[in-house]
Amino acid sequence: MPGRPQLRIGAHGKITRIYQGDGVWLARCRYRDLDGVTRVVQRVGPADEHDKRGKLAEDALVAAITERRRMAMAEDVTLDTKVADLVERHLTRLEEERRSPATMSTYRYNVTKLKNFIGGLRVGEATAARVDAAIRSMNNAHGPTMARQCKTILRGALQLAVMANAISTNPVRDVQPIKLRNRPKGAPALEANQVGTLLRSLLESKYCQEFDLADPIIVLMATGLRRSELLALRWEDFNAEEATLAVTGKLVRAKGVGVQWLPEPKTDAGYRTVPLPKFAVSVLQARRAREFLGQQRFIFPSTVGTLRDPNNLGKQWRKVRDDLGVPEVTSHSFRKTIATLIDDEGLSARIGADQLGHSNVSMTQDRYMKRGRVHQQVADLMDRTVDINDE
Repeated sequence: MPGRPQLRIGAHGKITRIYQGDGVWLARCRYRDLDGVTRVVQRVGPADEHDKRGKLAEDALVAAITERRRMAMAEDVTLDTKVADLVERHLTRLEEERRSPATMSTYRYNVTKLKNFIGGLRVGEATAARVDAAIRSMNNAHGPTMARQCKTILRGALQLAVMANAISTNPVRDVQPIKLRNRPKGAPALEANQVGTLLRSLLESKYCQEFDLADPIIVLMATGLRRSELLALRWEDFNAEEATLAVTGKLVRAKGVGVQWLPEPKTDAGYRTVPLPKFAVSVLQARRAREFLGQQRFIFPSTVGTLRDPNNLGKQWRKVRDDLGVPEVTSHSFRKTIATLIDDEGLSARIGADQLGHSNVSMTQDRYMKRGRVHQQVADLMDRTVDINDE
């Protein structure tokens, strides 16, 4: 029996619309690229309660296919190809690799600034000196963070020219690194005695009760989850009998789309099951018994039952943390607190990495476990070594 007829190069198959919830639709179809490989292309439309059949998502998909076809049919990369065009091709590839919508939104915004400095620069003119000058101009105009991100984008874009044999080496490789002017201080970790005090303060705070802030912050304290992971939790992820939470997704905000639930954490190591202390289990069981909240799909929804924006949670926390006696503590502080307590208990950094969902144990050790503390046991060790006592 003959199989499905193959698409012509540059053609797409039937477009399917899939409802994602909260007025958001996804449109997808098969598309045969210039290399003859048929791939699935998809786009998410903006949230719109009046879009009952997903037309906005299909319009976005058709526009993306049109641009993809234009770029695919363009001339091969040569020394005369504009670097700005390669940047667009590189961003399209990142989207195909399902890079986070939030990351892509940041990259595209940065590129609008970058184009002011690379202008009509062509591949054959993109020497290390010229690229370095563009990156340093970005640094002076927009700061080191954006400059470093644009350097990464340019590296990926000009690698396309290397792959096309238009140039032999990537000039970005020889560009001097951009250093941060002031190393970020980072979120402070809570001391062990502060954790219980803060827990009681949360339960007594009228503001936290009114804005449904106590429960999510308590679970953050108990687990060290990322905000995006916390607000992506569904009731099916909570196992009260085994006292665990399964982390299987995240919430992201993308320009023109809003807040989305994605079935994937920040990294592959983010897929994990975290144990819950008894006080967190009690909080979640009481929450599930509440009439409105227990009927929602997500454990920590917004007040109207939709996805809760991680940025809004952060704003609410910043408003109340002074009153709770922890003015510098951020939601990220709870991750550092978990890592530091694990270290204090003598548990391995591997355990900390598994708990926090880090791909590399070195990240847990270097960035999350508190440094600069006084370790009395070192002095005690030396006393035992030389066998000196006070008698």
